[in-house]
Amino acid sequence: MAKNQGGFREESFAVFMQAPCGRLLVKTVLKDLGMPNQYKELKKYKKTFFSAVRDSCKPVKTTVYINKDFL
Repeated sequence: MAKNQGGFREESFAVFMQAPCGRLLVKTVLKDLGMPNQYKELKKYKKTFFSAVRDSCKPVKTTVYINKDFL
């Protein structure tokens, strides 16, 4: 909060916009700072569901063995 009391710095909120609990925290802090309308500008930092899944999940190779074909 101290960084944003003099002026609004949206990059300080970018990390928190990635998770639902972080977005709730951002709304609360903006309300405490008296700038609840600034939340609209921060929505550009929110990732879509599919991009969040793509960034957080790693591909896994799966091998299926049938009968006695395994090593």
